[in-house]
Amino acid sequence: MTVKTGFSYFGVRNPEHVRTDMERMAAEGNRLVLHTWSEDDHAYYRDTMGKIIDLSKEAGLEVYVNPWAVGRIFGGEANSELIARHPLARQILSDGSPAPAACPNHPAVVEYLEEWTRSVCATAVDTVFWDEPHFFFRKGAEHLWACRCATCQELFRQRFEHPMPEDFDRSVKTFREERIEGLIAHLTGIVHAAGKRNCVCLLPDHFNAGTSDWDRIAALPHVDELSTDPYWEQGDTAQRVHELYATYALRVVEVAARHGKASQVWIKNYRLPQGEESHVQLATELARAAGCENLMAWSWKGSQWMSWLASERPLEVHARQLAAFDAARR
Repeated sequence: MTVKTGFSYFGVRNPEHVRTDMERMAAEGNRLVLHTWSEDDHAYYRDTMGKIIDLSKEAGLEVYVNPWAVGRIFGGEANSELIARHPLARQILSDGSPAPAACPNHPAVVEYLEEWTRSVCATAVDTVFWDEPHFFFRKGAEHLWACRCATCQELFRQRFEHPMPEDFDRSVKTFREERIEGLIAHLTGIVHAAGKRNCVCLLPDHFNAGTSDWDRIAALPHVDELSTDPYWEQGDTAQRVHELYATYALRVVEVAARHGKASQVWIKNYRLPQGEESHVQLATELARAAGCENLMAWSWKGSQWMSWLASERPLEVHARQLAAFDAARR
């Protein structure tokens, strides 16, 4: 089995610099790159993003694009304006307070996602990467959940024929997972009609914000690849890294294989303190041992250009990842 490797790439919108970086990325032995496409990119950099994708393909890379933090429904560190433009589309937490995220069930949000998808598919992109589709959650406040906006409450009533409960129960879990699945089914259909591939990256279960039934997502007809990113937290031991990657890499490979789909695992290359660089090699080895076909790292060169995400020794992280990727390809 041929193993492909690559990195996510963001923070640079000058095609001259991107060309150099993509050529270097390919020269390092990689075949994949993921470019982030945020709401800001959608509003102000559409043509530039098309050029960046073209340059990446000219360098010999297969290109993924993700909706980076769009609506805060998908993963990422970019800002979102959707709820500023559509205040009634805001997610509402279980205590009645507003969340800084757009509701994936609101018609205005779905319309925006459709437009985003068509714009991305108008480029030479190979794969649209649906990055961690989820309802809003806040670390440290797991007792709160979303969404109890008017749209969600009405859809819930239609589905279950009784009001949405204030406490999180099985019906709420089912409702949220069905709605995430329906949204992904709809958007992947648009991508497929445009002749592009779809990859869906699913959060590990402990977040309790996306979907725990990976088989339902993998079974969607227009999903080509299933992915996950079981990132460890700062300070986690090698034992914790082993636990996360041994569990979730094997799971994504097995689920993908059951449905005839490709598999992908992401390796953490951001916010790594000095002394934890070896975690990237361990995680890569475990993902490869599980039989994963595509290995990618977030992000290129230890995420050094975004100071909040940057590792303490980003080039050391990058060197460790390149060595791990090279071993996996061999």
